[in-house]
Formats: sequence, structure tokens, C-alpha cells
Amino acid sequence: MTTSREHLQTIDKEALIDGYLLLEGRVRSLEKQVEDLRQLLEGEPPQPPKTPENSSVPPGQSRKANRKKKLRKKRGPKAGHEGRSRQRSPADEIIECRVYECARCGHDLSDMPQHEAGRHQVIDIPPIRPIVHEIVRYGRYCPECGAYQRAEVPKGFESGRVFGENLERLVVYLHHAHPLSYQRVQHILSEVCQLDVSQGAVVNVVKNSAFGLQQAAKHIHEQVNQAAVIGSDETTARVDGQTHWQWVFQTPEWVYMLIHPRRNGDVLRDTLGDATPEVWISDLGSAQLQHPAQHFQVCLAHQVRDLQYSIDAHRCAWAYHIQNLLYRAMRLGKHRNTLPEVHFARQVAAIEAHLDQLMQTYPQHADSQNLWRRFRKYRDSLFIFLYRADVPPTNNASEQALRNSVIYRKVTGGFRTDWGATLYADVISILETARRHGLNLFDTLATILDSQPAFSHG
Repeated sequence: MTTSREHLQTIDKEALIDGYLLLEGRVRSLEKQVEDLRQLLEGEPPQPPKTPENSSVPPGQSRKANRKKKLRKKRGPKAGHEGRSRQRSPADEIIECRVYECARCGHDLSDMPQHEAGRHQVIDIPPIRPIVHEIVRYGRYCPECGAYQRAEVPKGFESGRVFGENLERLVVYLHHAHPLSYQRVQHILSEVCQLDVSQGAVVNVVKNSAFGLQQAAKHIHEQVNQAAVIGSDETTARVDGQTHWQWVFQTPEWVYMLIHPRRNGDVLRDTLGDATPEVWISDLGSAQLQHPAQHFQVCLAHQVRDLQYSIDAHRCAWAYHIQNLLYRAMRLGKHRNTLPEVHFARQVAAIEAHLDQLMQTYPQHADSQNLWRRFRKYRDSLFIFLYRADVPPTNNASEQALRNSVIYRKVTGGFRTDWGATLYADVISILETARRHGLNLFDTLATILDSQPAFSHG
């Protein structure tokens, strides 16, 4: 197919751009086919696929191999280890089982003294049944002044309330902490608790809890903004059929979540406000690179996986040596407190020098060349963690904080309303923060819904 210059000059600019992009895509596709055919003719092995082990492909997108069945281990402790058993709990009821007659000859043993031959515990829960409280308010006119007086109701039994505080806490806990849809929560209440509740009532219970949870999440937001070191990441979220982004901003003690329709630097600026952390930890996403921090620590876990692909695909020695150096640096960071300060500083200097030496070699393959340019550009952001004990070498803590949200997204399919997404972000901020404080999740939610502070410090 040929096109004359005169015909091209009559085409508008937008049509030319579209045609150029289409041709560019076709060229890339044909180049890939030519390269595959060349490898096939020359007998080269095909390039390995990208997996979570050698790239940033999410674990959920990889194929899982069948796991080999393990042999059943013997019961009891390992050889040379002290055995441990379940600790006994205080007994609420003791059931004494006595012998009444001899099973062999039938002799009466009921009045004879007997010794303890064994003891064990069986833990159970009583059947779950709802308790219905009916509130009757009395009143009368005062004979002295004629004013009508009506009795006050106890806290938790206010007029207009349909469900009690314990039931509301359970609904919020099941819906957010485990992630269960409104329909599943409704089924649990019906089948386990013998309580018939409509889905609309479950939704209203969750919606009515928003204010207290919002205040607790606001407190977490303030604590994160005051931190010197912040890790951040994001993942997709579906809200009313549209793709949004769930952001996480976290420290070792505090986790703040935000669901936003955009994935750009404006989200960072709006969330942090005037806060300027000393170190920012993240991957190399374009939005994350717009952080306001003084220093930036690149997530080395992502770099190690990208290097692994160059090793698998090209047997690249340069990538192999760089990967080993990053592993060496991360191991050194773990032994900071066990090494003398002088020895630790000497090891850091050796790692820096070794990296500079490796960066003098330009690798041969395109994947490794891209990594070489990346490491050259962010050279000063690779080993910040070796100079600060409060900076980790990876952003794994942010990814772990988002893990339950990814499960929630897969189970529920997303959010139907903006308020549902906002409320979920507040609740998951509270739950992840409670985990890092070592707190009971249900008790934490109950404390917040009771208008009490859930976190003791900060």
C-alpha cells in the first residue's frame, strides 16, 4: 500500500497521529515476530515469561503449579525439642465422671473411693441467639408545675435505634475485617445468629458507623504526616464501575489509606499538605517520584526481581553481579546492630565502591541496559537505608498493608458508592494500624464506635 505525499498533506494532524501510532504498533509486533523466528532458526532458547519472581507482575496473575503432597509428620515434638501442649483455661464447669459398676463382673463401685484417672478440657460456645430489648418509657405531668416529664433511656437504647451496639460492631467487623459482602453478612446473621436482617439494614449499620471511624482515620492521617520516614504504594480499586486507586501511606506504627480517582502527584500533595518527610520509600512509579521528601529510597525488592529477568532471559553477568550486590547490602543492613560501627562503615564504603565499579560496564542486552540507565539515574537513592537505621531497603510493608484490600476487591468486586469506598479506606486504615500496634481488631473497632480513643500513644 502506497500513499503519495500530496495525499498525506491533505490529511489533518489528528488522523496522521493515529496512523503513525497504528504503524508503530505494527512495526513492534513484526519486530517481535522476526526476533522469535531468528531465535527458533538459530536454536536459541525462547525468552522466559515474566513472573512475580523476575518482574513486578502481581502474584495473583501468575499460574500456580500443583504443590507436591507432603508426608504426614509424626505427632509430638521434633527430636531434641521440648514438647508443648495446649494451655489449660479456667474451667466454667467441671463434669465429674465416676465409675458405678465393674464392667467385668458387675460389682457395685459407686460408694467406693475413686482416684483421678485422667483430665481433659473441651472448649465450646453456647448457641448464639439474639436478645431483644423492649424499652418502655414512662412519663407524667408534674403536680407542682404542670410540666410533662418523660423517663430517659439508657445509653445504647436511644429512640430510633433498631440494633444494639454489639450487633453493630459485629456487622462492621465482619464486613471490613474479613472481607465479607453485605449479602454474606446477612446470611451469617440469619444462619448462625438466628436473626433475620435485610441487606438494606446491614448497609445502614455500616453507614451509620462512618463518623466515629472517620475521626479515628483522621488521627492516623495526622500521625503519618508527622513521620520522618514514609512508605507509599497504590493499587487499583473499582468504585461505581470506574477504576480508582487505593493509596497507602505507612510507617512502622501507622497506616493511612485513601481511595482516589487519580494516580498522580496531586494526590501526594493533597494528602501530605505542608508535611515534608525526610525519606520517601516507594517504587519508581511516576506519581511516587513527585514526593516532597528530602531523600528517596528505591524499593530494592522490585530491582532484584527486574534483575532476575535479565539473568533468566539473557544470562547477563552484569545483572547477576548487581543483584548479588543488592542482596549483600540488604544483609548488611540487617546486621547493623551486631557489627562495630567502624566495621559497618567500612562495609558500606566497599559496597558503594563496588557499585561504582559495576556501573562502569555497559551491559549488552536491552533489558539490562534499561536497568543500567535506571540505576545511574537513581544512584543516590539505592543505599539510603545503609545510612539510616529507620529506613528499610524495601517497600514490602506498603505492599503487605494493601494485601487485604486486594483480597477484598476480589471478593466483593468493588464499591457501588463513593461513601462506601471512603468508609472502607477509613476502616482498613484503622485495622492495619491496630495490627501494627498488636491490638485486637474487634476490640479496636468496638472502642472507636464507643467514641473512645483506640490508640494509646501518638
